[in-house]
Amino acid sequence: MIYRHYTTRNALISNYIVSVKIAGIQQSTMIDYPGKIACVVFTQWCNFRCHFCHNPECVLPEKMLLFQNDLIPEEAFFNFLKARKWLLDGVSICWWEPTLWPDLYDFAKKIKDMGFLVKLDTNGRDYQIVKRMIQDKILDYVAVDLKHSLHSYEDAIGVAQPPEFYHSYQKLLKILLESKIDYEYRTTVAKGLHTADDIENMAVYIRGAKHYYLQNYIWGNTLNPNFWWTPFSDEELEAFKKIAEQYVQHCEIRK
Repeated sequence: MIYRHYTTRNALISNYIVSVKIAGIQQSTMIDYPGKIACVVFTQWCNFRCHFCHNPECVLPEKMLLFQNDLIPEEAFFNFLKARKWLLDGVSICWWEPTLWPDLYDFAKKIKDMGFLVKLDTNGRDYQIVKRMIQDKILDYVAVDLKHSLHSYEDAIGVAQPPEFYHSYQKLLKILLESKIDYEYRTTVAKGLHTADDIENMAVYIRGAKHYYLQNYIWGNTLNPNFWWTPFSDEELEAFKKIAEQYVQHCEIRK
């Protein structure tokens, strides 16, 4: 089933994307940036409509516009960082798809110039900006979502993507496999959406990757109100891990 809210984008925000929109900040985490104490800055807007997304207000244009008065100004965010310069190792630029914002490079560079490590979470839609940021030594860690087997990708992301998306995704995979930068791939798995064969297909696709994390679907409010899939058991996740770790350097279940 394909969720069709994507078609409202041009009508609602054709003149809206001008800078990074900060929807929220997680002040401290030791999970999002492995081995580091980091904060997470959450951006708005995404080119996907994943059925199990728990934050439609940061994805659907008609809901995004209702939250504009609650966005955090960039100046406030950088003041937050200045006050925590000696408490944090890094910053994770996260959710929902940061590469959609034209000034992502400058935003990340400001963070890097302050002395923080910079991690970028992306769904792989724009390998060129990620490549440039790696080459310019702005990024220290890249996390890439792998939603499903490529032949079933739209079953997870809820909206058709042009061929250019898959081209970019493959290019980014090649860049990361050949680079020295730290990176990970991760998949949110849900019973009814993913199977053991899917796990193997995804692991084979990213064969040789440094890190692959499996994340169980969590019950909650979802972008698709008719989403009916369920979490896997711990035993099923462990079985998936054993399948995936045959193909990648390191596989772990992230809780």
